Amino acid sequence: MSKLFVRIIKEPLLHFLLLGACIYGAYALFGAPESDDSDKSIRVDARRIDAFIAEWQSRWNRPPTEKEINGIIMQFVNEEVLYRQAVAMGLNENDPITRRRMAQKLEFLTSDLAQAQMPTDAELEKYFQDNLDSYRGADLITFTQVFFDPDKRDEKTLDDAAKELKELQAAGVPDPQNLEAGDRFMLQNHFESVDEVEVRRQLGSGFAESVMKLGEGKWHGPVLSGYGVHLVYVYKTQKAPAPKLEVVKAKVLEQWHEDKREQFNAEFLKNLKERYEIVIDDVPKDRIIDDAKVSKGKAESGVGEAVSK
Repeated sequence: MSKLFVRIIKEPLLHFLLLGACIYGAYALFGAPESDDSDKSIRVDARRIDAFIAEWQSRWNRPPTEKEINGIIMQFVNEEVLYRQAVAMGLNENDPITRRRMAQKLEFLTSDLAQAQMPTDAELEKYFQDNLDSYRGADLITFTQVFFDPDKRDEKTLDDAAKELKELQAAGVPDPQNLEAGDRFMLQNHFESVDEVEVRRQLGSGFAESVMKLGEGKWHGPVLSGYGVHLVYVYKTQKAPAPKLEVVKAKVLEQWHEDKREQFNAEFLKNLKERYEIVIDDVPKDRIIDDAKVSKGKAESGVGEAVSK
């Protein structure tokens, strides 16, 4: 009898049911909103918005964009909703923690419920097929490049590269002699069976994105990187084989659970927010900047970021 009891206690389904009963039992006992209308309203007033903007300005040395300040406001609203619900459920009793920590506690509880779900074989297969590219291995490429240094050639760099490209294309397959064209490059000139991540690490994302699309058996260019101008000969590309569920099943199940957690938490938060009147004052337009300006600034300050033609 004792062995049977131990087996029952260890049963995961029982843990799931008990956890659900605790959460929703607490919700039933403590979760009803007070009759006071002020408890049903969440207001983000101009003073709080001004404080958010000042805090952002202090941290990043620039005003936030409209998208950024709206994100901060909604984060506050979400935390406030979860905080109030956590208090209503008694999660703050004898526990001197911050509002954010209490909101996280409630999120952790709801995440545990989502984690306890298990997909059927058919559900997991469908999820795998819908996200097939996420589990595909990396494509590989073998190529050689000839470099033209803009610090040495200045405005003649592109013209010199275009002239040399014609000669290389006429010569065909690279040989040691025609690979002497161009300028000395601080990194390697030949890349053997590398994936896009490795190319990006050495020559930048723009260069890598362009090179992975080039055809085999010919010279291409000019391809630009953060270092300068490149002419590229692609020897071969190897497409990654289609993934098989049995090989990546653990990863698929992990990501399925992660998606379910996000869906569960989003729906739970949505239902809680519907219990409140949420009032947000207008954001002062003179205290924020355009998203386009920030994006432009990031692009101009990027180091080693490649641009290709």
